[in-house]
Amino acid sequence: MHYKNRQLQVSAVTTAEFILPDDLRWTRMLQDVRHDVYHLPEYVVLSSEHEGGAPAAFYAETAHNTFLIPLLIRNIPLGSRLEGKWQDLVTPYGYPSPLLLDPGDINGFRQLMRAFQWTAMEQNFVSAFFRLHPLLPVAGSVLQEFGEVIKHGETVSIDLTLPEDTLWRQIRRDRRSCINKLVKQGFHVVMDEWDGLDEFIQIYMETMQRVRAKEFYLFPRSYFTGLRSVLGDRLHLCQVISPSGRVAAASLFTLAEGIIQLHLSGTGTEYRHLGPSKLMLHEISLMGRSAGVQTMHLGGGVGGRRDSLFEFKAAFSPLRNSFSTYRMVLLEERYHQLVRLWKKEYKNIPLSSDYFPLYRYSG
Repeated sequence: MHYKNRQLQVSAVTTAEFILPDDLRWTRMLQDVRHDVYHLPEYVVLSSEHEGGAPAAFYAETAHNTFLIPLLIRNIPLGSRLEGKWQDLVTPYGYPSPLLLDPGDINGFRQLMRAFQWTAMEQNFVSAFFRLHPLLPVAGSVLQEFGEVIKHGETVSIDLTLPEDTLWRQIRRDRRSCINKLVKQGFHVVMDEWDGLDEFIQIYMETMQRVRAKEFYLFPRSYFTGLRSVLGDRLHLCQVISPSGRVAAASLFTLAEGIIQLHLSGTGTEYRHLGPSKLMLHEISLMGRSAGVQTMHLGGGVGGRRDSLFEFKAAFSPLRNSFSTYRMVLLEERYHQLVRLWKKEYKNIPLSSDYFPLYRYSG
């Protein structure tokens, strides 16, 4: 896995290689830069078990900057039909953007991205796909030089440094009325009572089936227990308890580097009409504020769309962030060969030009 591009030793980039999760440079880098749970090597290992691929990161240095991007290295299903071994790269589920020790070093970032491009091409990686972090932006102008930035829409975040009464007032009036009504009826919130994890899983799966979520989101129990194991005190469980003592809604959320991320949530079918998740979001924000957290990121709509999920979240804060993904075709000839093979193999499935990489499209 460890590999150094000999061409780069004479350039401004002194190190450029793919490293494994146990490489100490990975954890040292995270000690020096603001990051999220998606950048943790333990999280990438867990993601590899459920998404497929081998966990890794690309690590590179110049004299004044350092670069890290968590990745999954995947075999390409149709690649076996071509001579040689062909793989591609994708960031794990979440928002694991590239990290830079000095994000303002535009020229250094350009050199580091070129190092990524060269090193990946020399190792026969056909393409790369990054999910960018709405709260940890990098220079899109540099990314555009090597690939394509695709803007999918907006996400919603809450500034938890605001006074508590301001947080309350910026919630839409009908949402505030709903929260007050729930409290009067006897609904309340409990945090980190982990004996309720199985009930959360049941409610989450019930919610995913109700909204007809893609199979990807139907995680096995091992994923949830794995999250708790690898994230430790960075992972929290919030539950809304009904007057009868049943769980009405629940959420797993993460807290790292001053950022709360809503990771997975669900609402019990019989409580949907009461909207208990509104109380849940508000209580999580108050917990975060009292703990000194700066930002709560609610995410956006499905696929970045401005749908009912986005509108639900937008009622809690006026702050908006841009969500984008990044596409790189590293070996153009091989990429188009694979697309031609896909079209021949799956000629009855219309190919969506919005999908990347095209040779992995499944309809």
